[in-house]
Amino acid sequence: MPRSGDTALAAPDRAPDRSTVFRPRYDLNLKVTLMWVKTSQRRKGVGWWATETPEGSASVAFRAVGGEVVADAWGPGAEWAIDRVPALLGGSDDPRGFRPLDPVVRDLVDRLGVPRLGATGRWFEAMATAAVYQRVVSADARTAVARMGRLHGAEVPGGGPLPLFPRPEAVLRVPDHGFHRAGVDRARTRVIRVAAKHAGRLEELGERPAAEARQWLQRLPGVGPWTAARTTGAAAGDPDSVPVGDLHVPRLVTYALSGATDGNDDSMLELLEPYAGHRGRVVRLVKAAGIGPPRHHPAPTRFDISRI
Repeated sequence: MPRSGDTALAAPDRAPDRSTVFRPRYDLNLKVTLMWVKTSQRRKGVGWWATETPEGSASVAFRAVGGEVVADAWGPGAEWAIDRVPALLGGSDDPRGFRPLDPVVRDLVDRLGVPRLGATGRWFEAMATAAVYQRVVSADARTAVARMGRLHGAEVPGGGPLPLFPRPEAVLRVPDHGFHRAGVDRARTRVIRVAAKHAGRLEELGERPAAEARQWLQRLPGVGPWTAARTTGAAAGDPDSVPVGDLHVPRLVTYALSGATDGNDDSMLELLEPYAGHRGRVVRLVKAAGIGPPRHHPAPTRFDISRI
């Protein structure tokens, strides 16, 4: 697709294999849209997504140019990935039925807009990266996801900046010490291996309603409501995914919607009940706005097990 020089995106190695222009009919808020997608990142105003598609590896770059999103893709999976860009950026999400019922949520919508939720369609990657984030500081999890890609993933097409999370067959070949080098402990390693063993079944979850997919996921060893919600939130753009069991989210949501500083899962779910079907949308708005109670305890300590 011919384009003017000021709209082109560049990867270090070569021209893109596929390109497209997406014209969203809504305001983009990538912080909310891609909140649970841990195979994406923004760098210097350009969004990047690295994924293993059914057709092979792909690296995608995208940025807003006027009212359009210009996207370039590299790799054997470029065509599949470029066709997925609208859904990744919330184009398949349907926020109809979402009503800001109280002043707090109305204010958040006024500030941030009605959030559109992105869907990658990549269920193994969504579950495996969610497992990396279990029970650890987010910064450590981001580092571990990147290390898993650099140590055990395929070569990044076009020289894009994001490593590819390893394919399921590659995960099953990684020895225990390989996960340790990446900063992933044994408990999370077991869940990632479970995802790899069930990768084929995981990819079929895209044909099911998100609520049914969450229930199926929780039948797998090591997968509770938190991991299931993070998985459907990333793979399907599930608007009702609530990360029950999170260290911070219940306190944030409870404080934002009621002012109470002692929030827990029960109080969060009670306050979100009027938004059934869109509870995850409200959670993302609260997190994106940075609303939270005063901190009365030190921040969690970062801990890199790969240094042990």
